[in-house]
Parts: sequence; structure tokens; C-alpha cells
Amino acid sequence: MQTSGFSFISVIRSLAQLVRLPNVLIIILTQVLLRYCIIKQYLFPGMQDAVSPLPDFLLLVLLTVLIAVGGYIINDYFDVKIDRVNRPDRLVVNRLIRANTAIKLHMLLNGIAILLGFYLSWRIKVLSFGLIFPFISGLLWIYSARYKRVFFWGNFIVAALSAFVILVVWLFEFFWLRMNAMLFTSVIAEIRWVTIIFIGYALFAFLVSLVREIFKDMEDAEGDALADCRTLPISLGIRNSKFICGGILLVTLVLLVYSQAILFLHNFYAVSWYFVFTVEPLTIFLLYKLFTAENKKEFHFLSSLCKLIMLAGILSMLVIFISN
Repeated sequence: MQTSGFSFISVIRSLAQLVRLPNVLIIILTQVLLRYCIIKQYLFPGMQDAVSPLPDFLLLVLLTVLIAVGGYIINDYFDVKIDRVNRPDRLVVNRLIRANTAIKLHMLLNGIAILLGFYLSWRIKVLSFGLIFPFISGLLWIYSARYKRVFFWGNFIVAALSAFVILVVWLFEFFWLRMNAMLFTSVIAEIRWVTIIFIGYALFAFLVSLVREIFKDMEDAEGDALADCRTLPISLGIRNSKFICGGILLVTLVLLVYSQAILFLHNFYAVSWYFVFTVEPLTIFLLYKLFTAENKKEFHFLSSLCKLIMLAGILSMLVIFISN
């Protein structure tokens, strides 16, 4: 590690940037709330031991974080030249750590995550569950090395992985529940609704992440163009990219209104009103700001606003927990 000329605070800040600390905290918060506010509260009320053992769940959260951090590191490794133009003040690889160190760290984190994934697949007696994690790890490598620079596919992959953070929790808990036939039978009527809730949150994460990735491409268009990337803003132009983002946001709003109606009909009044007063206004404000944004700073604001909307959506699970 190259720390000469760096203060301790700047090193810590750079490392936090390397691992995307806010994103990591959101991943942890999301998975914890899914377990305790949705699965434990809604599917197993009064049956505290019905969910998977806490150590196993914590390993699932840990391996998700390790794969995510490994993905951030390999992304920075391949983006050194682009980041010299787009964000020179936040450059970490070849500035704080050497490129070969970044590769080794990426391989170490993913190796640990894959081993943990196969351990958990053994715990739930589903080998195919363990195969998910080397696939995700390889997908992140391919994304960073190639698909990030390919028209739309990079945006789609990152958005899909955001949805995966949510779906993998239910997948693991479902397989764990399936090992107890008697308990599985007793809650089978509720399983459908929990699955719908998870799909709803996953779809929300996918759409917001997709828009955010396009905003980030708008922000980074200058450096991406120098690296011959074929991102959406470079291929179609900023104006057309704005219309695409606007369309996705309108779809998101329609789905939010539909979800609120369903929640209201099933007596989830508190969370329905929560969406009305938090997530919806933020999304409408984002839609408005989208068509007034013109420069790098404003596109960065849109990206940050997407993250706030994502956080607001995640915190709705707390409302479900409190009001249940």
C-alpha cells in the first residue's frame, strides 16, 4: 500500500471510497430488514426459531458484502484511465494501492465469499444455491472488463444485481424452511404473499438502480467517450437518455401507485401512506430535476437522489414492522 504523502484521514476516506461504504451499509440494512421486518414478522409471527439460524444469516450477509466489495475493487481496477478524467480526486487504484494488490484483494474476497456460499448450500442441502455466487462473481468481472462499456448491458447487469441482494435472502430462507415439512405446510398460504413482497422490493430496486446507472453514465460521459465506451448517453445522446430515464421513472410511479392500492386493500394502511408521503414525492421530484439537469454536478445530484429514494423504499419495511 502506498501511503506516503497521505494523512491517516485521507487514507481512511479513500478506503471507504474503494469499498463504497454507503452502498455496503445499504446492502446490510436491506438484508437485515428483510429478515426481521418481512420474513420473521409477517411469515413467522410468534415463531422466533422458524427462520434460519442467525450465524448462517450473518454469513449470507457477509458473503453478499464481500462479493459487492470485490466487484467495486475490480471495477476501479479496470476504470483507472477513465477515473483519471471523471473523478481524479477519488482515484484509489494506482494512487493508494497498487493495481496488482487490487487484483489479489478482489480474488481473496471473492474466494472467501464463494466458500461461504457453498457452506450455506450444504446447510440448506441445495448444491445449486452455492453455484450462484461464482456466477455473480464472474459476472461482475465481465461487467467491469467489458459490459460496462457496451450499450445498455452494463446498466442492466448492475440493476439486476441490486435486485439479487433482495431475492437471495428469500431464496435462502425458503430453502431453509423447506427442510421442515411440517412448518412449511403450516405457512404455505403466507409464502405466496411474502414472495410477492420480495418481488415488489426487488423490482423497485432494479428500476431505481437502472435509472441511477444511466445518470452515472451521463455524469461520466466525458471520460467514457475518451475510453471509447458505448454507454447510453454516448450512443443515443443525453437528451434521448433523459427520455428513457423519464419513461422508467413513470413506470416506477405507476407500479408504486398500484402497490399502494394493493397494500391498502389488505389493510397495510401505514406503509401505503408512507409511500404516498415519502417515496412518491421524491420520485416525482427526481423526474422534474431530470429534465432541468445539464451538467456533471447536476447529474451527480440525480444519482445521489436515486440512492435516497432507494433508502426511503428500504425503510418502508420498518413501517411494516411497527404497524403490524
